[in-house]
Amino acid sequence: MTSDSGLASQDTDYTRDIQEVLDELHQMQQTPQLVTSPEELEALERKIRQGTDRLGSLLVGYHLQQALDSPALQAEQDLLVSHWPKPLKSDGKVQVRIRTAQGHTVAVWTTYYRRKGQRRAGKRYRGVYAGLTLLGIYDRCTPALAAEVSLLAAM
Repeated sequence: MTSDSGLASQDTDYTRDIQEVLDELHQMQQTPQLVTSPEELEALERKIRQGTDRLGSLLVGYHLQQALDSPALQAEQDLLVSHWPKPLKSDGKVQVRIRTAQGHTVAVWTTYYRRKGQRRAGKRYRGVYAGLTLLGIYDRCTPALAAEVSLLAAM
């Protein structure tokens, strides 16, 4: 479980990280690099792509965290948990790393629900991240990543 201050620092971490990447990309724009070979062009293109992929992942993480913290999604989570086949109880907020379509992982805080009752001899019942389920995130992958993987597997 975490405190509300831990969640607030997550928002500022995203804001700070996003600004750092934007500054790096802006610096690349301000100081053009002269490329004179295919290898140099490839390296430059790779560097730019890494920056934009990282920025995209951070933005996805920021918006995902905002959605998970929203009262509307909280109400939907409560409804889902109340209609679950087995009674569930909240284990509090836990940090989960989600892989985005850009290939990077982002950390979000979400509520973990597990079955009510005693655990038998160390056996742990599977729980559910209701907020992630409602957003279509399974196996800690965003829907866009899951769709890309499905397309590649179908080839």
